[in-house]
Amino acid sequence: MSEYKIVKLDGGHAFSLEGRAMNVSNEPMDHVTFLDQYEISTADLSEFNVMVVTDFIDQEHLYEHKQVIENFLNEGKIIIANTHIFRPWLPGAGLFMPKEIKSHSDYVMEPAAEGTFYEGIDMMELTYRKGVSGFYARGSHPVVNKESEIVLQFTDGTPIVFIDRTATKGTVVAASCRDFLTYATGENSTQLIAPQFLAWLDQELLRLKEGSEA
Repeated sequence: MSEYKIVKLDGGHAFSLEGRAMNVSNEPMDHVTFLDQYEISTADLSEFNVMVVTDFIDQEHLYEHKQVIENFLNEGKIIIANTHIFRPWLPGAGLFMPKEIKSHSDYVMEPAAEGTFYEGIDMMELTYRKGVSGFYARGSHPVVNKESEIVLQFTDGTPIVFIDRTATKGTVVAASCRDFLTYATGENSTQLIAPQFLAWLDQELLRLKEGSEA
């Protein structure tokens, strides 16, 4: 049985449609509960242990209620930020910086470690979509804590996805890239991202649980 109980903030825009618009198969995500972003300060979040924040979210509103984010993390939970952060609402992550490029190849990525949720992913299939590069990631968030674990990076070493376990009692996944959960279908290796990420969530939640009981 899965450990994760995911709540995803819904930006209420044309690309959200409860997560379906960015999903290749246009199928609903049955394992995710959607919450209107403007209800974050009043909703009961106690039943959830993972919160997902994606692009097009109202970051001014998140910044206004950043204490809700910090409280959620300090309960030993996980926040996934698949967005370009321009207000300091997320502990452990700096503000988004676009990548300076001279060629489309500057957007090429590589795993920063083995055995992550990018295992088996063809980086060219991730970098290019219909011949266009930069669709998956076009910049980075500066790593605040040197203990952070880099998961994915550009080939020049600039981090794209990293995990912070020191800023709070929970786990932050800062990812200046597309929503992990929407990469569940398709005809190439990128369809492995969502199931492998969900498997990683289970492992991370168990680690947090064991740490709180130690």
